[in-house]
Amino acid sequence: MIVERISLTHFRNFESLEVRFAPGVNVFFGDNGSGKTNLLEAIFVLCLGRSQRTAADSVLVRQGEDVYRLEGDISQDGRRQSLAVAYQRNGRKKITLDGVAIRIAELYENVCAVSSGPEDSDILSGSPSVRRTFLDIYMSQYSRSYLDNLKDYHRILSQKNAALKADMDTSAFDELLIRNGARIIKARQEFIAMLRKVASRHYAEIAHGEILDIEYESCVPSDMTDPVIIEGALAQAVQKNAARERATGLAMVGPHRDDMTISIGDYPARTHGSQGQWRTAAVSLKLSVYEILREKRKVAPVLLLDEIFAELDANRALRLIDAFSGYRQLFLTTAVEPPEPLRTNGGRFRISRGTVEVLS
Repeated sequence: MIVERISLTHFRNFESLEVRFAPGVNVFFGDNGSGKTNLLEAIFVLCLGRSQRTAADSVLVRQGEDVYRLEGDISQDGRRQSLAVAYQRNGRKKITLDGVAIRIAELYENVCAVSSGPEDSDILSGSPSVRRTFLDIYMSQYSRSYLDNLKDYHRILSQKNAALKADMDTSAFDELLIRNGARIIKARQEFIAMLRKVASRHYAEIAHGEILDIEYESCVPSDMTDPVIIEGALAQAVQKNAARERATGLAMVGPHRDDMTISIGDYPARTHGSQGQWRTAAVSLKLSVYEILREKRKVAPVLLLDEIFAELDANRALRLIDAFSGYRQLFLTTAVEPPEPLRTNGGRFRISRGTVEVLS
């Protein structure tokens, strides 16, 4: 998959801009605050309709403006498609493919992208919601049924919470939540099993044999893998927590409260990992979802890497470069020259105060 072109209007610190990219490695140079990460973010939003930094659309609109618009051309298997994403403050977001309005699920079916940046350390050190978001973004690209179940689940969850706050009967919502929740838990179990295997290999290669492990922390016992049994366990947990839910006005049981435990060596990464270990583990996770998505979708996702060498020593950086393989297009931001193996082909761009200069 190749992003051939992108144009930005009133996005972050860019007023108006059009850039054409090459296959291979596209390097964005620039000082901190110049806008190189914003350009990377724009590519991700064009591909997936949302920020990889989980920023709200209202934050993406240039200060003093009311609308942002992104347009671009993406090619794969000899076929070119035109994408556009537009958002108006206090309004709705519109996504079009070849001029036809589409839903976010249709965008995920057509485009695939993986991004890694400094914010990814929060996957190791942050709250459970960060890890759930990580899973949801990449599992939604892996499985359309997962995305559909997730959307249905959160819609029903909102309805149940509203009913709880109004002191209404929630049994109808409980039945639907249990059914959709069991499907989500089952899908996460399977995805995390794949992620655990691939990420541990990538981490060991980059971190010179250090061990990374991942486990899914669910509201049901980990040995439950049959959807029917998971539904039964969820039903029991909902019944057990019914009084607590009525008291708080919030649904307390379900995959919306699950977590993913990541360990380095014999200790939880969240409490015992260093900045370098968090960064290495985060990059390993993203390389892993890249590999998993490439295998499932039979196409190389667009790969976006934001200052990935900032907190890595030279040896880990070189091993990380060796881990890059199979990509057709890579976007890389850096304040300095990237290592030699990443200078061989592609494009070079200097970003400064919302402008882009193509370097020879």
